[in-house]
Parts: sequence; structure tokens; C-alpha cells
Amino acid sequence: MRAAVSIVLFGTVVALVVRYYGVGDALDGVRKLSPLTVSFIVAALLANALAAALRFEVIATFTGHSIGFRRAMAAVGAGSLAGAIFFQIAGQLMARGFVASRAGMPFAAVVVVTAYERIVAAIVSGLLALAGAWFIFGRLYLDQNAGGAELIKIMGGLIFAATGGALIGYGPTAARTIAPLMTRHFARRCLGVIGLTLIVQIPMMAAYVVTAHVLSPQTPIADLVAASAIVMFAASVPISFAGWGVREMSAVIALGAIGVAGSNALTAAVVIGAGSMLAMAVIAAFSLPNSANGRPRTEQPISESINYSHVLAWVVPITAAIFVLFQIYVPVGSGLLNVNLADLLAVLAAAFFVLKAFKQRHLPRWRVDYVNVSIAAATLILGVGLLIGAARFGWTNWALINRFLGWFVLLAFGATGALAVVEGGKDAFRVMLLTYAGATAAVALLEGALAFTNALGIGLSYHLIDPGNAAAFAQNHNFFAFQLLMALTATLVMVRGDNVRTFLLTLMLVGFWFAGSRSGWISAAFVIAASIYFRVATPRQIATAVAFAGIAAAVAAILPAVQTYGLSGIQGGADSVVTPRIVPTDASTHERLVSIWGGLELFAAHPIFGAGLGAFRNEMILAQSGIPLLIHSTPVWLLAEFGIVGFLIFAVPASYVWVTEWLRARQSQASAVIALCCVAFAVMSGPADMVYQRTFWLLIGAALAMPREHALSAAETARK
Repeated sequence: MRAAVSIVLFGTVVALVVRYYGVGDALDGVRKLSPLTVSFIVAALLANALAAALRFEVIATFTGHSIGFRRAMAAVGAGSLAGAIFFQIAGQLMARGFVASRAGMPFAAVVVVTAYERIVAAIVSGLLALAGAWFIFGRLYLDQNAGGAELIKIMGGLIFAATGGALIGYGPTAARTIAPLMTRHFARRCLGVIGLTLIVQIPMMAAYVVTAHVLSPQTPIADLVAASAIVMFAASVPISFAGWGVREMSAVIALGAIGVAGSNALTAAVVIGAGSMLAMAVIAAFSLPNSANGRPRTEQPISESINYSHVLAWVVPITAAIFVLFQIYVPVGSGLLNVNLADLLAVLAAAFFVLKAFKQRHLPRWRVDYVNVSIAAATLILGVGLLIGAARFGWTNWALINRFLGWFVLLAFGATGALAVVEGGKDAFRVMLLTYAGATAAVALLEGALAFTNALGIGLSYHLIDPGNAAAFAQNHNFFAFQLLMALTATLVMVRGDNVRTFLLTLMLVGFWFAGSRSGWISAAFVIAASIYFRVATPRQIATAVAFAGIAAAVAAILPAVQTYGLSGIQGGADSVVTPRIVPTDASTHERLVSIWGGLELFAAHPIFGAGLGAFRNEMILAQSGIPLLIHSTPVWLLAEFGIVGFLIFAVPASYVWVTEWLRARQSQASAVIALCCVAFAVMSGPADMVYQRTFWLLIGAALAMPREHALSAAETARK
């Protein structure tokens, strides 16, 4: 996917430059670079690479691992090249881990060092880019109709979600863990890393400035410095192939804003990109032969008391429990890239989970039998469906990437939840679910606040809120409702204290109302009824929350009328109504019926193994939005594309898990979580396809990893 982004962006920039400037101008830019200039650029980029190696060595020392400068060079050089060849961060971690293991540095410590590097670099580079934008444009302006409104909402949503997660979930644990580390020594280390990061940035910026100055000598040096800061930050965002495409696009825009011709801006970006990879190759070639030989050393005990494997096993799943709520579109020039902020974290956690299983020399263990076999069978039938689809109508990106490879992303989310429990036991299980519940409630609060603001007649961009059809950050109101269902489950089972539970339930019910998802409302009713049956909630608690939510919904509904009759100083109108549509539109009903009927027709034509993965979407029946229609039902989708065999492979194990945990739900928190999640999934997936909702897999993975004896000992707290 990142290679595709780079190819599309790079191709677009080259095409535009050639169209407006011609091939000759681009080649003339290369000829302007004298041997002295090229030598300076190479020297600056080598200095950048060596400074990066020094930073890695210093941070590794902070973790208690002295690996030496030469091995740090090998780790940084090999990591940069592997990141350019493979997935950027994953490739970088694998190569760094391989080199560092020769010095007895565990992979978890490599991840911590890399994360430390990237976080500090992102902050420093981002601040420099903001300063550069302010210097060039004189102000910072976000166009609400060109993504500015969404960016503001995403930043606000992250703050709300992190705060809600801290208040309800991870806050006390984090405070107890971090407080002892907040010393003057720690502050000095942080300042040292910031200084090293600036030293890494300066040679790269010098290379940009010198290259652009030679190509465009009339442009002021100060402007070139400011523009280079913007380009460097854009190139560091991990959505492309080693920064290619993004770097060129941002260079043409930023340098063009200060008067540098597009052809010269493109030349500068390409020269810096190629030179940077060459510099990393040089230090890798110089240091790798002596650094990567031999067997990995045994991990040495260190003086530091921090167990980085343990830390990551807590931090990554808990962070994923917050970020999983954010399904966002990233602009990439020619279109939008749909990403979930937690995907990278889930892949990282899954890698740790698999490595842990290898070290223990046994398959992952679950509280229900046959889970590993069921996962293998489901993966196999997906592969068979992919091959059947390829034979019938050819390979499609939707089938290969979105569905087949997407299945492994779902498994990664399951492994993320399981990792927390395997490492931290019932405490990690409780903290992760409470964090998710608090983060989701906070997002629901934000949506409710925006809906009320809209009802008051204050003009908000439609990018911020769609009254009665709120989607939060899930990109779809049904998906947002499903996120709320999973949070409802976590709240009902895990939250202690009537007041806190009532407050969270009220926020979630208000979120359901503003989402306007009828299938979500019905599913919520079933989940609440089941929770009362399991005795994890009382009718009184539910009635209180429903009453408060009803009052909030009523106030939101009548506010526009109040505005219309002039009872407020703010002018508004009836078109600000926030009441969701109770009865679906004819077009919506028609789409749903067309998809379900079409899926049944495919099943009738291919009843045994189905029509193949992606068969229905390949028919290119367009929805109202203009995108190809999908089957609006999980059971029908399974029957249509995998036949009765595939349907049974998915349905039988799921039913077995559901029934098994249903019978234990009154004695076990984990069982109650699984049973309620399955209730929500079963009800909502009837009129909508919910298989690829990451939140379900995150919670189910954590609950299934809970040993039975731990779950049983924690049962009483669910009824408090």
C-alpha cells in the first residue's frame, strides 16, 4: 500500500512538472549541481546518518545496553534500507533488531529506542515545520472545506479519548509507574535526546537549503530554511515508500510557495532522497560486516529495573484500545488513504505475541478449546475463496488487500488484546477494557457536544457533525454504533460504582441516539437485556441511564424550535434539527435489499464453496455514495462468497465459543464480555457486515486469553 502511495504521488508530481516545465528544465536542474555542491550534499547526508547512529547509541545506553557506535551505525543503516525495501517501520525494526541482538540487546528494547526516537523526532520536526509554515505564509490557516475541520476534530478527539481512557482506565496505573521516573536525571536525558535530534535535523536541512539555493539562487536563504523544514516533516510521515512521493509533492508545494520553480523543487527532492539512501547504504556497508556476524548474544541482565517487554505488552494494547476508534482518511495528493491509527500498533503487538509463543514452544492457549484450529480453518477458507475469485473474475485489490490481508490485521488485533492478558493477567484485562470504555464514552461526549452546539444554531461545518447520523471517527454511523456496543459491553461488565457506570452508560446511549443506527439501537437493547440476565447490571441502573439519555435527546430535539421562536439570542432555524431518522429512506432500504438478494443469488449459483472472495463487489453495483455496494449482512456474505462450507467454518466455532461462555457468564467477567460481544455481533451483523470491525477482535482476543481460574476469581466485581 505504501509503495502504491509513493508510486502514485511521485508519478503525479513528475507528470505535472513535465507538463508545465518540460523534461529539459528538469534535466537542466541536475546539470546545475557542480561536483563541489554534490560533495557538500553527500557530506551533509553522511553527517545526518552518523548523527542518527549516535542518537541510537545514546538512547540504547539509556535502556542499559551499550552496543557501541559501529553497531549503532549498522543498526541505523540497515534499518533505513530495510524500511525502504519492506514496510517502513516494520522493516526498520526487523533489521535493527537483527543487528542489535548480536550485542545482546532484546527486541523489546529496540522497539522502545525506535519509538523514543520517532516520537521526539516527530515533535521536533513538527514544531520546525509549523515555524516554517508561519514564516512563509505569515499565518497558519486550516480550510474547513479542505480537511481543516476534520483535522481539528481528530486532534480534539484524540485528546478527549486519551483523557477519558486515563480517567476510567489506565490513569492510576500509569501514574504509579511513571512517577518514580520523573527525576532531574530523566529530564536531562530528554533534553539530550532533543539536542541530538536537532543535530540529526541540521545536516539534512543544510543539504536541502544548499541544493535549492544552487537551483534557485534568487530565493532568500531564510525562506529556503523554512520550506525545507516543511518538506522534511512531510517526508517523515510513514505513509509512503521511504518518503518517496510525499517528499516530492511537499517540495513542489512548499518550495513553489517561495518562488522555486517546480522542476527545480522536484530535482532537489529527488537528489536529497537518493542521496539519503546512498548515505545509509555507505554506513551500512562500512559497519555491517563486523556487526552482524556471529550468533546473537544472550540477553544480559542490566542495572535498570525496567522490563521493556513487560512495558510494551501493557503500553501497546492500551494505546491501541484508544487509537482503534480512529478510522481516518489521509490525503495523498491523488486521493485518500483509509487507515486506522491502531493498525501499526496491532501488527507490532501481534509480532510480540507470536515471538512469545515461539519462545514458550507451544501454541497460544485460550479459555475455550479449538480456537487455534478454528483460526487456521478460517484462514484456509479465505485463501480458497481468494483463489476461487481469482479463477472466476481475476485478482482484485479489494479481495487481496482489504479482505484477505485485512483478515490478518483482525487477527493482529485479537493478538493485541491477548498480549496484554498473557503478560499482565487480569489487571491488564481490566485496565485495557476500562480504557476502551472511557475513550469511547469521551468520543460520544464530543459528538454529543457538537450536536448540541449545532442545535443552538452556531454554524458548524458539516465535516464536524452530521446531526442524527453521527459517525465520530468510524467513517460510518453503523460502525460508530458498533464501537459503542463494544464499549457498552465493557462498561456493563467491568466498571465499578453506580455513579460512574450510570454516567458512562448515559454518554453511550446519547451516542447511540445521535448515531441514528437502527441496527445499533436494536443490538443495544439485546446487550442490555443479556447483561441483566447475567446479573452484571440491574434494571434500576439501566432505567436511570435511559432516563438521563432521554432527557438529553429531548433537549437536543427541542433546541432548534427554541431558536426558531427567538427564545435565545443566537439566531437559528429548524434545519438544525438533531433528531435521527427513525424510518429508513426508500433508497437505503433498496440498497440493503439489493445487496442481500444479490448475495443470496450468488449462494444459489455457487452453494458449496461460494462465488469467491470479492465476487459481489466485483459486480460493481454502485451505492448512493458512488462506491461499489457491499453485502449488508455477514451471514449472507459468508454464504455468497464461501458457500455453505465457508459459512459453517466460521459459524460453528463462533457458536461454540458463544454457547460455552454464555453458560459461564454469571460466574466470570471474561465469559460475560465474550457472551455480550457475541450478542452485539450476532444481532448487528444480520443487517450489516461487522466481521472487519477491529474493536470486536480486540476485546474478544483479550477475553479469550484470560485463564479460567483468573476469570472466576474476578467474577464478583462485575456485579458491584
